[in-house]
Amino acid sequence: MRETRPFGHVLLLAAFISILLSLLLPWWASYRSLMHQEQQINLSLPRWPSPDIASLPVPGVAELSYGQPIASGSRAWWFGRPAANHQLMIGQTPLFFRLDTRPATAQWLLLSLPLSLASLLIFGGLYRRWSRESREKEHYFQTLLLDPEQGRLGGRDPVEQGIIALHHNYQSQLDNLQQQLSEAHQQSHQDSLTTLGNRYAFRRDLTLMLTDENKLATATLMIVRASALQDINTRLGFQAGDQYLQNIAKLVRKAIQPLLGARAYRISGTDIAVLAKGQCEPLAHSLGTQLRQDLNHYQHLHELDCAAYMGFTQLLPGQSPEHVLVRADAALAQAQGGEPNGWRIVQKNNDDEDMGESQWRQRLQAMLEENRIELLVQPALISKPAAPGYNEIFSHFPNDSGGWYPATTVFAMLQRLDLSMLFEQKIIETTLRQIRPKELPAQRWAINLTPTSLQQNSFLIWLERVLLRDMDVTSSLVFELDEHVLEHQLVAGKRLMDMIRRCGARSAVSKFGHGYGSFRLLKEIKPDYIKLDAQLVRHLEDDSANQQFVRMIVDLAQRLGCHVVAEGVETTEQKRILESMYVDGIQGYLIAKPMSLAEFKGRVA
Repeated sequence: MRETRPFGHVLLLAAFISILLSLLLPWWASYRSLMHQEQQINLSLPRWPSPDIASLPVPGVAELSYGQPIASGSRAWWFGRPAANHQLMIGQTPLFFRLDTRPATAQWLLLSLPLSLASLLIFGGLYRRWSRESREKEHYFQTLLLDPEQGRLGGRDPVEQGIIALHHNYQSQLDNLQQQLSEAHQQSHQDSLTTLGNRYAFRRDLTLMLTDENKLATATLMIVRASALQDINTRLGFQAGDQYLQNIAKLVRKAIQPLLGARAYRISGTDIAVLAKGQCEPLAHSLGTQLRQDLNHYQHLHELDCAAYMGFTQLLPGQSPEHVLVRADAALAQAQGGEPNGWRIVQKNNDDEDMGESQWRQRLQAMLEENRIELLVQPALISKPAAPGYNEIFSHFPNDSGGWYPATTVFAMLQRLDLSMLFEQKIIETTLRQIRPKELPAQRWAINLTPTSLQQNSFLIWLERVLLRDMDVTSSLVFELDEHVLEHQLVAGKRLMDMIRRCGARSAVSKFGHGYGSFRLLKEIKPDYIKLDAQLVRHLEDDSANQQFVRMIVDLAQRLGCHVVAEGVETTEQKRILESMYVDGIQGYLIAKPMSLAEFKGRVA
């Protein structure tokens, strides 16, 4: 496409051409006049009388010489050849002459000067007018660039149309950028997996609630811990773990939907937090009850040990976020020590609960390094006097104030801080060290193993080496694992049980009897002991169906060569019914309370 010249350049070019023509056209007319004059003189001079011709005045000739050249050159150089010296032969004699250029020059100047001046005036005026209009239009376009609403040309000018189109395009791009910025801002405060708010949004909203000027305003923090995530990732893969988290998030959304202004956030890999207006206890009872029902259904549907745990605490203006989170973490730790999908409330900070993860880590590591773990033993009453005694060992953790940390809180924090295996090793070593000098050959010592023992191959290797070190002590050991742990990690459970038997120790399945799947587990694992769940024993005297179920367990287990010990016996009626079913042992507060392992002297009479 050919480039269009600016109008100002065209105007200047036209002015130059006009002035040039104003000079050239009169010059050309004067030049033609001189040429005609030359032709007339060339025709007339031969007819003049000679030799006096040189002295006679000849019209149109400025200078004439007969036989001699004219010395002077042309004075009107702008006419070129017609104004130069001319030669003409008259007979045998040359005649030299030069034309008179003054009339032609005068004619040329009289014509060209007015025409040039007129051209200068006309084009100068046009250029000035064009310059003024150009400045006005430039100012208008500058104003239009800043504010498209100032347009007054009606959109006819192409430049104006271009500027308005540019503004529309710019505005469209600006709107798109603002939309993208808004989406990016929203995404920066949103968890990509669950589409809940992320920890930055949670921290912002929590701080705003705690700095609310309304001192009477109260709010509740709930934290839901998706405790099965690690197990699902290990057994089924990370994609199943992501789906599990999304499902838990949907259940939380469903539960808080009726609460005005409640918001949910994913604040860590396994934790979902909810901020809601209102008193803690009523909200905890309504939310905890509803969400637990949904979680129980989800647990049953997906065959999980537990779907999630919940912890509640109260928010009051003026509190620090750290203290609130510590209380919520303490509530979660208590919930994890109770029934599956349970919830707990912690309203106040005390010395044990008022610790974050760093403080818990320091105290637990100090407890491990200083060997500050107390062992208690709770013996069972064995029905056959000739049979070895059965004594279950428990761990207690002393605090700095002379009391005890709640065992459920400690084990929950150990799991969260990835210290479970170190403590389990320390507990087993301490147990072996304390029972080795006891001269009680007819006793068996039951040690509880956590799910970590199945997940860590290094722990199994370590345990095998420890058991092979002293076969006499190993033969008196019984290792207990919960039924719900073995159900979901059956292959790893069988590997552990086989290793224990191979080393000469015995195995037990605790909290046994959750359903008919227990019979399949009994067949697969073939433990030396099964310990009836305390839930089966609690209402045994009032539930005939439960009694029949327990009879079936006892009968089948004893047929398979398994000893049956009933846990949680607290009344004489429970003891009487269990003895009528010929269980091998009874354990509970009715028989004996936990006592110090160091002071234990022997089996219960």
